[in-house]
Amino acid sequence: MRAVPGAVIRRIAEVSSGPESRDQLLKSVGLSPHADPIGRRHEIVEEDAYYDILERATAEEDFALPFRYAGTVEVDDFGALGLAFKTASSVREALLRMVRYILVLSDTVEYELRDVADGGAFVLNRPSHRRGARLANECALAADISLLRQITGTKMTPIAVSFRHRQPKSTKHHRAFFGCPVRFDDRVNALHLSNENLQTRTRLADEGLSAFILATLDEMKRAKTERTLPAQVHRAVTDSLPDGGHNKPQIARRLGMSERTLHRRLAEHGETFQAIASRARREAAESLLANGASSLAEVAFLTGFSDQSAFTRAFKTWTGQTPRKFRTSAET
Repeated sequence: MRAVPGAVIRRIAEVSSGPESRDQLLKSVGLSPHADPIGRRHEIVEEDAYYDILERATAEEDFALPFRYAGTVEVDDFGALGLAFKTASSVREALLRMVRYILVLSDTVEYELRDVADGGAFVLNRPSHRRGARLANECALAADISLLRQITGTKMTPIAVSFRHRQPKSTKHHRAFFGCPVRFDDRVNALHLSNENLQTRTRLADEGLSAFILATLDEMKRAKTERTLPAQVHRAVTDSLPDGGHNKPQIARRLGMSERTLHRRLAEHGETFQAIASRARREAAESLLANGASSLAEVAFLTGFSDQSAFTRAFKTWTGQTPRKFRTSAET
């Protein structure tokens, strides 16, 4: 089960503009409105329930929820990962720690820090197949900037911010919060940062404490990895779809194990490779169709099909409707 920390849901419920109260939203996903701080540490909420909460927490024409959320987020909300973030020596080092250890916090998202000529792109990898997922991506990048501003004590301003999904009706809150150009229908969800941004020093850099925290995070990541093999396979298949490297032997090699071992370990989780691969292809197809930037032939190619007709047959089996009809419904 892919999940997000309960702390994220609690913050979303606090800034909701929807018709339901904070307590109603929390109870709907099994969180007690009055849980003690210790009990909250291990709360998690399933990914789809998170997207559902985001959709219910935004009243019509409310485009500012991600930025209200980011305004409430604190580094200490993220436990050991938050401590590693604020004791890093620079913004670059903090972001690299986020890339390396985000799995400890949530297995619904991956980050990359890509070097470019004038700095770096901090890329968020997560589908945008429904409104809640698009809101989640806006929340994530807004929170990332908020955390960087906290650990540096500066008004950290990116060169630009980009999102893969379509532009909402209003972007004034996006531009006001980030303080830079915000692009939509882009190839990536990312914070585009200058070299100056990346070299900015943090206020609480601590090499000794960092060493201890990173060792702790390594142990936490190893434990979490063992519990989330299906999620790793799902992500590996998704990443490999465009180049055709998504069959079982290739994915097993990518994950550093034999095909037989992969089969056995997935069975321990009650999963099969074929079921995960099918879900990954379906979710990738739905995300691409909802985004609207790719033609149906391109979506077929990007999801690993030999031609558009094979893709259409598979998609109808998955969803009961054609890709074209699904796209039309997603755009309304």
